[in-house]
Amino acid sequence: MDSNGLADPYVKLHLLPGASKSNKLRTKTLRNTRNPAWNETLTYHGLTDEDMQRKTLR
Repeated sequence: MDSNGLADPYVKLHLLPGASKSNKLRTKTLRNTRNPAWNETLTYHGLTDEDMQRKTLR
């Protein structure tokens, strides 16, 4: 948080288990806000239905 009480928040999404870059996504940074609202669609490419059953979104 800045001295003016505002922040520059973002969200990190990880699919677990897995440590590759393809399992990590990040939203855009929303500048100077304390009440962020994200309206983004993040897509993981190359995942099968079987992968989706085994993985957890964190």
